[in-house]
Amino acid sequence: MTNSIIAWGDSILKGVVSGGDSKRFDITEKDSLSQACAALGIELANKSVFGSWMTKTRRTQDRSLRAGTRAQIGIIESGTNDCDYDWAQVSANPDGEHSQRCPLDEFKRLLREAVETARQNKITPVIMSLTPLVPEWWFKNICIGNDEAGIIKFLNARYNLSGQESADLKSAAALRLYQNQELFSLEAVNLARSMNVQVVDIRGEFLAHSNYKSLMCLDGVHPNQAGYDFMAKIWKREMQRLRVEG
Repeated sequence: MTNSIIAWGDSILKGVVSGGDSKRFDITEKDSLSQACAALGIELANKSVFGSWMTKTRRTQDRSLRAGTRAQIGIIESGTNDCDYDWAQVSANPDGEHSQRCPLDEFKRLLREAVETARQNKITPVIMSLTPLVPEWWFKNICIGNDEAGIIKFLNARYNLSGQESADLKSAAALRLYQNQELFSLEAVNLARSMNVQVVDIRGEFLAHSNYKSLMCLDGVHPNQAGYDFMAKIWKREMQRLRVEG
């Protein structure tokens, strides 16, 4: 079993919780990695950053390595912010051209780079799949302070929502955001397999839960404390299985 872990991720591994208002966040002292590592006696350097996507995560990774931080295992988690848009800009100009914060091809390039960088520094990379969105809650959250009709208009033009079976554009928009995030998670897992990188499938565990919504904050994106406790149990089990690359 590993004795030291460094984590490069976003607010999920940081332990952010939300009351449902996109402007109000707290950080739990009982995040999933801290709980699991404390239970197993593993040294943890959690370099996860709120709001990070792979562009920023790579910079964080490089800074931490330059500072001399090392561990046997390096957990890499990203994708939820990468697939997202700047909703204030979309709302203000729904007819404009808007890109995801880190488009899929760039996300995959940077994730590959992060894996290679970890290995170059004799750190075994591990990729975490993404906790699933609650689509209707997440859509409601991104519309707080923004123009819902404008957001729907943009998503409809971008993804042809009216061509879907659902006649409810709001539901179709929420589903599209869920699908975007799922695609990034799947691509991260596919890349891991192609590079012989170990995966901890947090997403699969959430979706197998009888009611994964009960594990999520009202913003539809962050786990609540029950969710982080659930993740901690998974980490505790999986950390004992992870192999350190020779």
